[in-house]
Amino acid sequence: MGKMGGSKHLKRLAAPGYWPIAKREKTWVVKPNPGPHPSDQGLPLLVLIRDVLKLATNAKEAKRIVYMKKVRVDGKPRYDPKYQVGLMDVISIPDLEKHYRMIPDPHKFIRPIEIPESEASLKVVKVLGKRTIRGGKVQITTHDARNFIIDPDSDIARSVKVGHSLLIGIPSQEIKSVLPLEIGVVGSMIRGRMAGHIGIIKEMAEFIELQDLEDPNLRYRGISKNILVVGREEPVIKVR
Repeated sequence: MGKMGGSKHLKRLAAPGYWPIAKREKTWVVKPNPGPHPSDQGLPLLVLIRDVLKLATNAKEAKRIVYMKKVRVDGKPRYDPKYQVGLMDVISIPDLEKHYRMIPDPHKFIRPIEIPESEASLKVVKVLGKRTIRGGKVQITTHDARNFIIDPDSDIARSVKVGHSLLIGIPSQEIKSVLPLEIGVVGSMIRGRMAGHIGIIKEMAEFIELQDLEDPNLRYRGISKNILVVGREEPVIKVR
């Protein structure tokens, strides 16, 4: 009988190119478990702790940090070294009083930036789906596999659309505000050559055109799925 299922192991040469690991020094690297983010769009906790944040010198030390529940992702302790963190996830290390947000980057795909403690309970998520389910409730699905079940007569249910963003509280999942995808709001490029740039949406047609916040002379375009709305007149959270 043939082998069933995929491999439980991952060679370093086959790992995503943006992982900050030496490809040829060793053979194997931790393979992320299935989770809220696609396997090629994130980092396992072990790699984040050891190779990005430099909190451990080897895999054994990184595993011990995770097993002791010293790391929280979106406000919840995670004890699986293979747990995958991805775009806009908030990483908290209470013992060090450090908090980080994973933001887009053109070379590293995602990278952590340090954020203040006041923002550790906030997260922006992109709406990928909206549908009516049994009982007449509205189900909203976001880029990090969250599902929100809301009343169809609520203001949120009427206003939110696919492509919009939600500012939520974590881990409570309270929807604090809807950030619509429209002209005049602030968007972040999350993929492509301009990933990580923040700009004001100036035009919406087949492509969406943004004017960079730091350099008004710089304009770039992208498609809806590659743009994350992060604020109205300015970002509602730290994203750079």
